[in-house]
Order: sequence, then C-alpha cells, then structure tokens
Amino acid sequence: MKDPDKNTIHTTFDGTNRYVAPVYQRFYVWGYEELQALLDDIENAADKTSIQFIGATVLQDMGKKGGTQSPNDYLIVDGQQRLTTIYLLICAIAKSYLRANKIDDALSLIETYLSCSAGKYRGMPKLLPTVQDRQQLYTILEEDIGTIKWNFGSDSADTSSRRKGIKVQWNNIMKHFDENVYNSRGRLIPKRLEKFKDNLLNYIEYIQVTLELEDDANTAFSKLNYQGIPLSISDLVRNDVFSRLDSDEQAADKFYNDVWSPFEKSFPKDSFDQYITTFSTIKFKGKVTKARAFPELQKSWSSKKPAAIVNDLKIYSDLYSSLVEYKAVPGFHKEINEMIRRFSYMPKTTVTWPYVLELLNATRNRKASKKQVVDGLSVVESFLVRRAIVGLEPTGLHAVFKGLWNKAGPDISKLKDSIVTTTIKFPTDVMVKEALKHENMHKRQITKYILIQRELLFNKKKGYDNAIENFSVEHVMPRNRIGIWAKDFTPSKHREYLNCIGNLFPLTKKQNSDIKDLDWDKKKLRFKGSNWKITQKLCNLEKWDEAQIKRQTKEFSKWIFTEWPDIS
Repeated sequence: MKDPDKNTIHTTFDGTNRYVAPVYQRFYVWGYEELQALLDDIENAADKTSIQFIGATVLQDMGKKGGTQSPNDYLIVDGQQRLTTIYLLICAIAKSYLRANKIDDALSLIETYLSCSAGKYRGMPKLLPTVQDRQQLYTILEEDIGTIKWNFGSDSADTSSRRKGIKVQWNNIMKHFDENVYNSRGRLIPKRLEKFKDNLLNYIEYIQVTLELEDDANTAFSKLNYQGIPLSISDLVRNDVFSRLDSDEQAADKFYNDVWSPFEKSFPKDSFDQYITTFSTIKFKGKVTKARAFPELQKSWSSKKPAAIVNDLKIYSDLYSSLVEYKAVPGFHKEINEMIRRFSYMPKTTVTWPYVLELLNATRNRKASKKQVVDGLSVVESFLVRRAIVGLEPTGLHAVFKGLWNKAGPDISKLKDSIVTTTIKFPTDVMVKEALKHENMHKRQITKYILIQRELLFNKKKGYDNAIENFSVEHVMPRNRIGIWAKDFTPSKHREYLNCIGNLFPLTKKQNSDIKDLDWDKKKLRFKGSNWKITQKLCNLEKWDEAQIKRQTKEFSKWIFTEWPDIS
C-alpha cells in the first residue's frame, strides 16, 4: 500500500487517471440528503482558509492496461458514491456552460476533467460506476453533454439494468443548479457558477489511500464497508462471491454477465436484499441474528467456489419471487399455486416466509404432501389475516416463525400449537367481528386483500374474469355528510358506520374520484358500470341506510369466518 495522499478534485480528475467501480461494488445509492451534505461542504469551501475535508477514498492502482497512451486505471475500492456524485457535479457545470453557449469553457472542462484525450482512448469517461449503473451515466453524457464524441465501446454496461439512482441524482443536481446558478428568467449567473466550480475543484480535500496491484481489493472493500459505512447484506454477499474469483477483470465481468446478473435479475424489484435475509434465517434455522448473518454465511461458504455459492442461494429463489410477484411454480399442484397467489396479494409479512418457503420446498422434495402444504399455508394465512383485521402488529412474529419449521415441519397440529403463545394471539370470531364493525377498516392494509378475495370468489361462482389490480376503496356512504346523507345519518351514526367493512367496496381510482359524494340514487347508477362485480351488484339496492350497512357487515363477517377460520 502506498502512503496516503491529500487530494483535491482538481488533482483527482486532471490528467490521465481513470476511476472504475468493480463489479462487486454496491450500486449508486446516494440520495438527496447525501447530495445536500456534499453541496454544503462545497458552499463552505470559500478559500484556502476554509478548505473542506470530505473523508477518505481507497483506490487500487491497476496500471496502464493498454500501453503508454492508455489512462492509468484505478479500481474504486471505497468512495464510489462520493466520486460518482462529484463527477456528476462537474457534468452539471459543463451542461451549464453549454446552456449559456459558452462552448469553449464547456470543452475545456470536459476534456480536462470528464474525458480521456489520448489516441484511441479519446472520449472515454474518466469515471465508470458499477456495470449496473453505467448506462445511466452514458445517457447523461450523450444527451446532456454531447458536444464531444463519447467513447463507450470497450467498457461493459448492463443495458437492461433497472437501476435509476444516478438518473434521479442527476435530476436533483440540475434542480439545485436551476435554483442557485440561474436567475428567475432561466439565465446563467456566471459569478455563481464560477464560484461553485472553484470551490469544488480546488477547496475540497480528501485522503486518498492507494493499494498496490497485488493487494487484495475485495478484502479491503469488505472490511472498510462492513465495519464502517453500512452496506446491505446483499452488497456484502455480492462482494464475498466476487472476492473468490481470480484477480482477472475479464473473468469477473464474464461471471457477472453469465451467472450473477441473471440470478440477481430473477428477483422482483427491490426484493433481493430481503431474500438474502430470509435465506439466512432458513439456512441457520433461526439461530443467527440479522447482524451475524453475513459473517456466518461467509463461514459456511469458506470452501465453496462462486458458482457453488450462487447454486446454494438459488434453493428458494423461485419460490420467494413467486411470493413477491405471483408466477405459478412449474410442477406444483394448482391448489398450491393458488395459495402462493394468495400470499402474493397479501400485505407482505416476510417474517413468516422462512416457514412458508420451507413448506413449499418440502413438497418439491417430496417431504410434504399437497394436503399438508395447502393446510399449512391456510393456517398461516388465517393467522395473518385475522391479526391484521383486529390491528395486531407483526411485532414478535419473527421469534415465532424463524425456527418454526424445526418445531412443526409440515405437521398441521404442531403448527397450530406452535404459532399461538402467551403473547402471540390468534384472534377469535368475536374479536374479528367487533373489529369489522367498529374499527377503521378503511385504514387497515388487509382490507384491500379481503376485497380482492371476495371479488375472486364471486367471479369464480359467476364465471367472471376481470382485473383486480390498481383500485381504491370506496366509502359507499361518503366521508362528507352532505345532501341526502345528512338526512339519513346523524353525525354519530355517520361516524359509527363510515369505516366499517360493510360500507367499503372496491372501485377503480378514476371511478372513485368521479363518484365522490353523490346521492345514493346517482351513485348506484355509477356502480352499475363498475369493473368490480361485488360493487356492481349494489346497484340493485333501493337505498343505502343503516340497516343496509349492518346487513353488508354481517354478510362480510360470516364470509370471513369461513374463508379464514379460527384454528381452535
């Protein structure tokens, strides 16, 4: 390792150095708050007497890979978020010059700080974020700073990545520039831009720690981030997997493209990190805390190759993904897939999923029958629905479900005995009935799921098939006690029945917005054209009064007791 150096942004990006985030790095995750903190430092860096120190960056010197004219490549071991944001700020200065038609100033800035300039490397960006984030940066450079011919040809980029962090931050930066370096008529205020540029390039300092080529960059990254800056468990796992590859950048890119990227992309958006947590709970039978999950995973994989680790992680991945966004699992009985579909529509109580995934995996391994799986999932669903109706939070359920498979397995009797404890209750019919009548069911997240299941059952009986996504919950008797509603309901009765289950029905958001506070005679005509059949059938009712709401609530309650029965 070389001796640490004190650097400015000018010394970092001026010259022939190039900074590359390796494939094991986490994505760009800085948001508005982190940007604002950096902007505050830049604003406060007025001159040599108030230079702002912004921390440390760890790089690994990879040398000139393409000969004497090629840039000197540095892997960004730590500090990628900060360096990427600073690069975007320099891009914003260049764009501001271009908007003001200061072409020469823009070109000077771009060719000095943003792009390489020698031979076949001319036009290459001096900073490359992770493979998953690069296409976002390429788009910004081409569309917003297209005054030079950019050269992206030899650098891998994941063109199908769904990441948007850099794009969002770029919009934040441009909004800041619009508000601070332009006047109300949209004209550039040159003095403000030049002051910002001078502060950024010359009066921001950080410590640069440079590793030699033979130093282990993956280990440095893991230690720096795991013990210091908080990373998600999926970031740490990704780094651990790639740390086991030979120190060959091409091999790492190939493994990423052929193995890791398809695996990570198989998960619905923003669900991969939770999967790793759930996987850890299952792997260690609920005996490892979340804080200890990654070190224990590392230990368990000590002798495994990267591909073997991915195969280990894949055990429950398709089942988990189907619970997040429903997709029928090939080879499963239709009744089991129906239960998976139901769980995918419910509010996600992922603390229960270690047991659910074990149960589903058991039928795939022929260790549980179709009946055991359906019955077991039905018990868990009834448990969750009833608790959600009466307003019991999922607090404490992790302790019950983390080791539940080891206690109960697919045995339905043991399952029922294990999920009810002295502190964890399974609500009775009386408790559920009272909540449906008197609690604010409009605020309960479970209400949408109840309405979905009610609609699906009605459709099944009548042979209908209609969409059940993207809807809102309509108050039949409206929130505003006006017109005929003021005559039919006293203030106390209006408060009593407004949010009970019998006064709540599904409508599309547009239908709900159009109907608002219409009188019943007009509202029921609108219900006739509803996409939702359980709402549509209300149009046959002559009036909507206290007796009708009570009747609907009673019907709902009776159906709920059947659909999600008590386990006692």
